[in-house]
Amino acid sequence: MLRKAITYSLIIIFSVSLCGCGGLQRKFARKKKDEARPAPVITTYDYAKDRRVDELYRKHFLFWKSWQTELIDRMGGTYKKRAECFDFTISSLREMKKYLKEPKGVELEKFIVRINTIDPEVKNARLSKSQKYRMRHLLETTKRQIDRQFSYSKVKDSLELQK
Repeated sequence: MLRKAITYSLIIIFSVSLCGCGGLQRKFARKKKDEARPAPVITTYDYAKDRRVDELYRKHFLFWKSWQTELIDRMGGTYKKRAECFDFTISSLREMKKYLKEPKGVELEKFIVRINTIDPEVKNARLSKSQKYRMRHLLETTKRQIDRQFSYSKVKDSLELQK
């Protein structure tokens, strides 16, 4: 019995000496603290208000044009993509309206209301051919009219940032 105890204790001592206490040393060693990084310096530039309004109107006009074109092209596609294109088309038109003075803004609002009439139908999963044709026709005519009446060259004198 004593011989077994000595054998086991020698095996344990031998295995501990081979393994060492590296794991214990790592566990209780102090970790280096991360140095706090300096905050980035952000400088903002205040561009002229007129220039910003012009650029923003052009940007939203371009967004509207591309989303409405995609909506017209996607009338035969999936209803999820149609709904997404429709929502972005309306939001772009509303953003454009923010930058227009009162008479032009009211004119654009009429087109927004007209396009909004197809809202529940556009988001339907199944559309008949006549519904697709009617919606496509409405979208194409409003696109032509908005493109003609609200291009930047036509409204550049009516631009103003609305609050």
